[in-house]
Amino acid sequence: MEGKMVPVPLENMIITGAGLGLGEIEAMALYKSMRADYLLIDDNRARKVARLNHVRITGSQGVLLLAKHHGLIPYVRPYLEQLRATDIRISDRLIERTLALAGETDD
Repeated sequence: MEGKMVPVPLENMIITGAGLGLGEIEAMALYKSMRADYLLIDDNRARKVARLNHVRITGSQGVLLLAKHHGLIPYVRPYLEQLRATDIRISDRLIERTLALAGETDD
C-alpha cells in the first residue's frame, strides 16, 4: 500500500442529504470555496445540512435585522409582510421573534 494512500482535504467536501436541490448544494460548495462568512439559506432541510457541513448560516430575517441595525432600513415589518405575501412559509412564531429582536412589537 506504500504510495497508494492519498490524503483528501475534507474542508471543501459537502455532505448532502436527501431532498436537497442542486442549487443548495452548489451554494454550500461556493461558500466553502470562497471561505465566506455566512450562507443565506431559509429552507429548514438545507439549514440542517449546512450546519452538518459547518456552514455558518443566516436567513432572510437575519439579513433584515442586520440591515435595520446598520440603518439601511427603518423597519423590518414591511419586508416581513412582503415575504409572507409570497410562497415562502414563515411561522408566526418566527415573525414574532424577528419583530421582537427588531424592537417592533405591538406591546
